[in-house]
Amino acid sequence: MKEMKQKDQKMGFPKEFSIYIPLFSENEQEILKNETKAFHTKDSLIKVRDYLVDFVPEQTDPSDFLLFAFGKILFSVGDFETLESLANQYESKSFELWRARMLLRKSENEEALRIGSKHRENMENHQIFRLHATRTLAEGYFNLGNYEQSQNLVEQLLAEPMSFPAMPPEEKPVVNDILLDGHRDGIVLSRYEVETVKLENKINLALHMAKELEERNHIGVFYHLMGLVQRDAGKTDEAINYSKIALEIFQETGNKRMYSMTKGNLGKHYISIGQLDVAELLLNEAIDELQTLEENRNIAFCILFLGDIKIARGKYDDAILNYKEALRIIEKLNLKESYQYCVLAELYLQVNRINDMNVIMKYLDEDVRTNPLPVIEAYLIFLQGLIHKKNLNYGESVKSLEKALNLSDNIGRGELSAKIIMNLALVNLNKYDANKDEEQLTVALSNFDQVIPFFTENKLTKELSAFLLLQGKIFAIFKDYSQSYNYLQEAKDLAVGKKNKVIHKFIEQKISQINLHMREGKEIEWIKEPFSKDIAILEEMGLKYIYQSHQEVPSAPLALLVLHKSGIPLRSFIIRKRAVRDQLLFGGFIIAIKDMLSELFSEQKSHMMAISYGNYKILIEADPNGVSSVLVSIRDSFVLRRKIRQLTMTLSKIEFPSQFVGELDKEVQDKIDEEVQKLFGHSLTISDDLCVDS
Repeated sequence: MKEMKQKDQKMGFPKEFSIYIPLFSENEQEILKNETKAFHTKDSLIKVRDYLVDFVPEQTDPSDFLLFAFGKILFSVGDFETLESLANQYESKSFELWRARMLLRKSENEEALRIGSKHRENMENHQIFRLHATRTLAEGYFNLGNYEQSQNLVEQLLAEPMSFPAMPPEEKPVVNDILLDGHRDGIVLSRYEVETVKLENKINLALHMAKELEERNHIGVFYHLMGLVQRDAGKTDEAINYSKIALEIFQETGNKRMYSMTKGNLGKHYISIGQLDVAELLLNEAIDELQTLEENRNIAFCILFLGDIKIARGKYDDAILNYKEALRIIEKLNLKESYQYCVLAELYLQVNRINDMNVIMKYLDEDVRTNPLPVIEAYLIFLQGLIHKKNLNYGESVKSLEKALNLSDNIGRGELSAKIIMNLALVNLNKYDANKDEEQLTVALSNFDQVIPFFTENKLTKELSAFLLLQGKIFAIFKDYSQSYNYLQEAKDLAVGKKNKVIHKFIEQKISQINLHMREGKEIEWIKEPFSKDIAILEEMGLKYIYQSHQEVPSAPLALLVLHKSGIPLRSFIIRKRAVRDQLLFGGFIIAIKDMLSELFSEQKSHMMAISYGNYKILIEADPNGVSSVLVSIRDSFVLRRKIRQLTMTLSKIEFPSQFVGELDKEVQDKIDEEVQKLFGHSLTISDDLCVDS
């Protein structure tokens, strides 16, 4: 950024406008040449807008490109009133094209598509105007949820200039300016489909182009997008830094719309790290600013984010009001936000508004039949599991929750998987209350082990302390008082760190009972009480986890190794969809992995390790009873961790010779392959080429 600012220290119109000047009429260029001394390339575009408001009406017959550049400036600073007025006054295709972009901001998509189609199909239009029209159509179809058509148009937009005849040098910066919009659209379209590293590479390439063009608004947009990508990947600190850079750029250029949108997303970032007061302030400011721009779509998302703050504070009735207000706006804009309806249904369940919940469930069920979406299907089945739990129908609840978990894991929705596992654990405790079956406590501990890493990674300390407390009670029932004390002490330390006196006092009472039993043999009254009582008390303290995390991006592993405890590979797999060099993935660090595994097995207990290796993440799950799993991925994720843990636990039940030398029975090979396919589908294939010296 410093380099860019140093280059900008010169007189002249800002690049966002000046790249169009060589396309103006000779008379217009001559007049503007004399005005450059009054401007600086770092000036706000509002200053350019103010100048053009006087300059353009003075021209007897303003050129199309002058009007087009003026329209771009008006759009950039959010002066839609002037843009609308001039579009009517001049009846110019230049203003009409920017008016179409303005209509897209207001979700008046049909009219915008009509304008875009008219100018794209008019072969007499200059190729720059036709490119701009193509980009308008791409955004229009995106707004309507027709992502395939939008993607096709983006690809056409980016490819079309290659078919142009020799392009005059003065046109190239303008064409690149429009193509950068296309790159922005392509990144938005692929945000949840492409691996994080690939998206980062795309954004960095676009940033390089924008910096070469010295177009600050584009630079700001790509920093803004990088912030969203980092938030999706759970890197909230990086997301905040990128968004702050974007915010500074949009403030400098006077781009009110992007400034306010970025401020709203910055608020969402702060929710992710629990800084709710900061987030609330930013979101309320963003809403006030967006209302003056009639940016209803982004207003709705900011209101949803305010609802997430209410959820984090345990104020579910207030959260319902926010969600209903936001969804009313979304409905008027004809946008689809089914996931948010799922959250609203869950909120209704939390406050016992079952009839309201059923209305939404019926609507979503019909929607899934006509527009199948795996994440909505998973969420609906999860909600059905919650209803069964509420009705004390624990058997059906477990069936629904496990079915929802499989769907959620398959699509990589970590936040939903975490909620499902949490509720599975609570069902286990409820089933124990009903018949004192200690097997249910063992299953609950397994579920706790799976979900606690998610709470830790996402800094959900209230939920973490609650689950540590429940684990402490389970170990006290098992008469493992030392383990019980350790879990309770860990929960207490979390409460102290967060200065939560209520939770701290509650945990202290439980610790004192454990201490008295260990010192004086006194009975522990706490373990005689049903778990439902503890859960109810914890919920009253605001420990009711609903929805607070980043969205997981689906990510298939690049490679997977299953190793014997001696370190000899049993089976190796690589991703199907692209060539992966075994040397790249395994060379250089496989021996180090074997050494680490030897140390882990010597300690005779299970371990999970995550290692960064260049741009890759290596996840290792070691089980002292038989096997370990090594998974290589573009990024770490809660879902992948769970899957390799499940794989390792399942495969460790297979009996292997104590002196294993590398030859596997066909039956054992098939068993390993079957379990891998069950967890990872057909994304991985057997790699018989991998050979590691033992």
